[in-house]
Amino acid sequence: MSTEHDIADFITTFIADRTGQPAHDIEPDENFGSYGLGSMQAVDLVGSLEDRYRLVLPQALVFQYPTVRELSVAVAQRAAVTAGA
Repeated sequence: MSTEHDIADFITTFIADRTGQPAHDIEPDENFGSYGLGSMQAVDLVGSLEDRYRLVLPQALVFQYPTVRELSVAVAQRAAVTAGA
């Protein structure tokens, strides 16, 4: 099962790769928009999370949970539910 920490690392790396910012500069409680992550990249992030963790996620998830910490918790919860199903 994926942990919040693993998912947060994945999201942080995704943002760093897409925005050109160093991963260590991505703050877990900073809004994705402050890093210049646009709506197309947000959709790509959701798709990447779906592929990596074998989940079906709503496209709006990244807008409902707009920080690394919030999104990683939400994805970890969905992964736990899916694993238990």
